[in-house]
Amino acid sequence: MIQYTDKPKFAVIYEQKDITNAITPYLLEITYTDYLSDQSDEITLTLEDVNGDWLYDWYPDNGDGVELSLADDTGELMLLGRFEISEIEYRYPPSVVVLKALSTGISKANRTNQAKVYKDTTLADIVRTVAKRLNLSVTGQIRDIKITTVTQYQERDVEFLTRLAKTYGHSFKIVDKTLVFYDNEKLGENEAVAVLDKTSVIDVRFRDVIKDTPSEVQVSTYNTQSKQTITKTAKPKPKRKGAKPTTTDTLKITAPNNATDGEAQAMANAHAQNQADEQIAGEIELIGNAMLVAGQTILVADFGKFSGKYLVKQARHTLSNQGFLTTIEIKMLEYIDPKDNKTQENTNELRP
Repeated sequence: MIQYTDKPKFAVIYEQKDITNAITPYLLEITYTDYLSDQSDEITLTLEDVNGDWLYDWYPDNGDGVELSLADDTGELMLLGRFEISEIEYRYPPSVVVLKALSTGISKANRTNQAKVYKDTTLADIVRTVAKRLNLSVTGQIRDIKITTVTQYQERDVEFLTRLAKTYGHSFKIVDKTLVFYDNEKLGENEAVAVLDKTSVIDVRFRDVIKDTPSEVQVSTYNTQSKQTITKTAKPKPKRKGAKPTTTDTLKITAPNNATDGEAQAMANAHAQNQADEQIAGEIELIGNAMLVAGQTILVADFGKFSGKYLVKQARHTLSNQGFLTTIEIKMLEYIDPKDNKTQENTNELRP
């Protein structure tokens, strides 16, 4: 069981009632997963149920609210958000209940299919329109992109926003009552929050995928007034200076008719970025740090050609009998030569 003797490592508020002490003797594991985009943050509580309480008197209802706090690196409890019970799993033997909950942004309103055409507008205006329909506030950095026309084809708002984000190089998620929509390029410009090397990690896995990344992306749109085809191009940016594409192929994409120059260029840039994004990626496990979340950047040092600046795609925090562990999934933004003295000085400044 999870135990603590000094400061508490966690706190659970269930339907506005603090149940931390009541569940501590039975709690096997807590997991909190923070995603960069495309899906809701989630928590999982795994509990022994030797007395059958969770099968009867304590059996939760879907949609019940749960608030979870975990200790940060100073030992102080940090609220991770409010979640709603989405799934109840039972295992036997032994008798174990697993409660899964999603960030409260997923509600019935988000699941309604919508059919709508947006014309002569901007990406930011579309995002604000959808957010208003869902009674959500908007935060993040949205690039100024003029959009001639885009159609929501009987899609749920969440699905539509996810498609829109990918098309124009953004990421999207809902946290509590806030719709977070941000420019992927701006994310990579954030300062690193930590430096991880061989002395500060438990387990590391990196991969450098040799795949057929196209040398260029072309996006074409037909202007019905001028009767001309306009083409915008972008090249996947290599992670390492001097790296060459593995193929001379060109990825050709057709945009809607009458797309603006900026719209077509944004689409080309987004597809080029997607092609190069996952080439160098990895997973790092370290001692629990609830301060590490998706969307942050970190520096990885002392790992040769895998050293560099990375974006955190996903952060999973697990508290169990094995201790408090954090696992992050990362993708390289920029290779940093370990022989670069200037870079080495900067990374030393960030070291805990």
